[in-house]
Amino acid sequence: MPDNRDPMRYDIAFGLDAEYVPHLAATIASILRHIPESQLRFLILHAGVPVERRLTLQRVAPQALFVWIEVSSTDVPTYPERLHVKHVNRATLFRLGLEKLAPADTKRVLYLDSDVIVLRDPRELWSLDLGGSPIAAVADPDVDPNMFKQRWRLPECKLEYFNAGVLFVDLERVRAERLFAVAIDFVAREQPWLSDQDGLNYALWGRWHPLQVTWNVLRRVALDAAGDARSHLREAVRNPAIVHYSGSQKPWLPDGYHPWAWLYWQSLSRTPFRDEVVREYGISRLQRLRLWLRWLRRRPAGEIAQRERRHRKLLSACNSTCSNDRNTA
Repeated sequence: MPDNRDPMRYDIAFGLDAEYVPHLAATIASILRHIPESQLRFLILHAGVPVERRLTLQRVAPQALFVWIEVSSTDVPTYPERLHVKHVNRATLFRLGLEKLAPADTKRVLYLDSDVIVLRDPRELWSLDLGGSPIAAVADPDVDPNMFKQRWRLPECKLEYFNAGVLFVDLERVRAERLFAVAIDFVAREQPWLSDQDGLNYALWGRWHPLQVTWNVLRRVALDAAGDARSHLREAVRNPAIVHYSGSQKPWLPDGYHPWAWLYWQSLSRTPFRDEVVREYGISRLQRLRLWLRWLRRRPAGEIAQRERRHRKLLSACNSTCSNDRNTA
C-alpha cells in the first residue's frame, strides 16, 4: 500500500448540487485525516455550484487539486419526476458522467457519495486486484438481487446487487466498454426506481468485484449488525472504513437518526460550513450534545482504539520530554 512518501496521485470523485456542498466538505475533511492533501485530486461533477461556494469548499483542502466538472442536461438523463424525494435528486446521476467527463488521464478513481465519512485510509483500494472487473463495490442489503434479476430478465450469477454510494472504478475498462453509457441508456429508457444504482447494476450485472462490508457501512447494517449472526457484518460495524448515511435519516436533519451521526459533525467542524448547517437545519447545541453522547455509547471499536493509540503516543512524548528535562537539570 502506498505511504505518505508515495508520489502517486489519488483521484476521488463526487457528484452533487449546491445544496450538498457543506456535506461534501465534511466528507473531504474526513479523507484528509488519512491522505496528505498534496496527493489528492478531487473530481467534482456538479450542476450550478456558484464559484464562491467552490472556493469556500477548496479552503478545506488548499493543497489538493480540485477539478470542477459541469454536468449538462445532455450528459445524463433527466431525473424522473415520479422519483423525486427530499434526499435524492438529479445529482445522484452525475456519477454516470465519469466515463465521459473525467479527465483523460484518470485511470482508477474512487467515487463517494457526499453523505459518507471516511474512517480508514482508502489508499489501499488502489492496490486492489479487481480480477478484470470494471468496478468494486459493496452488496446492498436493502435490495433483493433475485427480484432485480427477474424484473430485468438478467442471467443467473453468484454476485448480488451492489450499493453505488462507494465505487472503486477502473475507468479505463469502463471507457473501453462504454459501461456507464449503457447505464445511462437504461435509466433514460426504463426510469427504474433506484435510477443510477439500478442502471449500474444492470450494466455491470455479474461483473463487479465485491468489497468487504466495512468499505460501505450502510445505516441498516449499522443498526442491525449487533443481532446478526454473520460475523463479517459485526466486524464491519466494529471497525468501519466508510460510514454511509444512506436513506432519508441524514445526520444534519433534526429528526434523523443514525448511531454515528456525531462523526459527521466532528468532520464538519473542521470546515467553514458548520455554522451554516446549524442555522439551515436548526440543530441546537443540545441536539449536538445528544448526538455526541449517542456516539460515545455506540462508537466503532476502531475509533476507540485509534483514540487510545493517540493518547499513548502523547503520553510517551510527554514522558520523554519530562525525562529530558530532568536529565538537563
